[in-house]
Amino acid sequence: MRSPALMKRIGLLLLVAFFFSFLPAFADNGTSIVKFGDLHGEVNVRPNTEDDDAYIFAELDTPLHHDDRIKTLTRSGAILSFSDMSTFVMKEDTTIVLDIANEKQSKIGLLAGNVWVNLKKMASDGSLEVEMGQAVAGLKGTNITCSTNQGEDRIQVLRGIARVLIKESKETIEVKEGEELVVKKGAKPEKKEIDVAAEQKKWEEDTSRLGESIQMNEIPDVLKGILESETAEFTRINEAFTRMLAQTTVEAAEVMELQKDAERFLGIILEDNLILGSMRKKVDLAMQTPGLPAADAVQMASLLREIAAVLSRIQSNQAQAGKIMRYQFKLSALINEEIQADIELVRTELAQAVSEVDAIRAVISANPSGQSQDWFMESVEVCAMALSSLEIITEKVAALIAENPTSVEAQALSKMIADQQIAISTLMRSLAVVEIDSATITEMSQIDDTLSDQIVVLQHEISAYNSLTDATVAEKESRFVSSVKIMSNFAKVRRQYTNAQRLYETTAKATSSSKFRTAEMEEVESVYSRITDNFQQLGIVAEELELNIRDLESQLSTYLK
Repeated sequence: MRSPALMKRIGLLLLVAFFFSFLPAFADNGTSIVKFGDLHGEVNVRPNTEDDDAYIFAELDTPLHHDDRIKTLTRSGAILSFSDMSTFVMKEDTTIVLDIANEKQSKIGLLAGNVWVNLKKMASDGSLEVEMGQAVAGLKGTNITCSTNQGEDRIQVLRGIARVLIKESKETIEVKEGEELVVKKGAKPEKKEIDVAAEQKKWEEDTSRLGESIQMNEIPDVLKGILESETAEFTRINEAFTRMLAQTTVEAAEVMELQKDAERFLGIILEDNLILGSMRKKVDLAMQTPGLPAADAVQMASLLREIAAVLSRIQSNQAQAGKIMRYQFKLSALINEEIQADIELVRTELAQAVSEVDAIRAVISANPSGQSQDWFMESVEVCAMALSSLEIITEKVAALIAENPTSVEAQALSKMIADQQIAISTLMRSLAVVEIDSATITEMSQIDDTLSDQIVVLQHEISAYNSLTDATVAEKESRFVSSVKIMSNFAKVRRQYTNAQRLYETTAKATSSSKFRTAEMEEVESVYSRITDNFQQLGIVAEELELNIRDLESQLSTYLK
């Protein structure tokens, strides 16, 4: 019989063994800094200190650690989700190294390829850097893309501001929204203007995968989570904004913190919109399933309504966050009373100059497709007029700064105007659509009407033909003549269809470069779709008639010999 002391020691040893057996699993299953959010194609992972033989095929549940190397092959990609809600999208043929030993000072080494980064909720005392061969991009609450190829690094800022350290010169360059910095070894860094909307479009295929791993039965919970998290964050930001509005003056640091929070919130909205779009696409495809049970169809329709409701709420939050970003508070710093009235006047002029542009942005945020060509052309004119007004306002502010170079408000106003000019210029370019001549729409409609009439006639002729018998030679001759007549009329219909096809293809090619689809584009496509459906149905009958004509020709030649 074992002594109590021995039993106590055995029990203690078992407890220690039990505890240590769980340590690795706990480390792997604990809250990690980064994990895979989506994978497609072939993605490999290995410790950076190992050689390529150590690569393993990555799966969604593959744990990621400090100093791991991740590589995407051709026609492959990966999405990394960070614990601070930031997202990192890797295009094909991209290699990165994770430097995540310190969660608040994370760094991604971009060895090759292209990445898209969206910081949603970086801690105020934290940072994320993307290190390339020639430069290091540091960012907070920013959406950027980085690429490195053969000694050339490119950093594009799609939202916010990035500060880029040039390794060779130790110089730090600030890159603003709508700008790209090109860094080459031995050359002076070069800044370029970019079309943010066009650059985002290049990433659509990759970013559209956000939310792809969400299953249909998970959608209600995901929607609830998005709404709750956004509502909580928006409420916090809006309450701070309301409180600051009630104050006579506010501290500059407080304003900057609020604007950073609003900017990060816009990053959350950007990504949530992508996830919601992916879920809506998934439900739309499910609803097109042949033979979908009625109960499932009702459930799908309900999900679409829930998604639409969340999107509507997000758009409202987005508009308010944009307002918070643009609002100019009276700062606690010493204000030159002599220019205060001038600054207030300029603020009013600025608000008036962009008010109609804000209305255009609201329409685009909701659903820009389906607006008429006239709306797009008028919107371009509105943007052009706004830019013209901003030029005048810019000159006024420059004069104010020249007289009062220490005025914080005047300098902030100047930056705000510059940001608006970049944003409106980008918007105006995206609103340019190819106009479809009214004669084209009229011609397509006329072809549709003509085809519809001819199809009705042909259907009557086919019905009459089908009622004919062919027992005698005379009946066979009559049936043959009727077939030839039908085929002659079908040839006329086919010519009309060919004209419609040529007209549609010419129009589609001309409008393919437009970012948005106009109501006229949709009308032409709808008419052509209707023409195609009718013609295809008639074409099946025509093929059968051609076979019958050959058969009748053969039979008649036998009788007539």
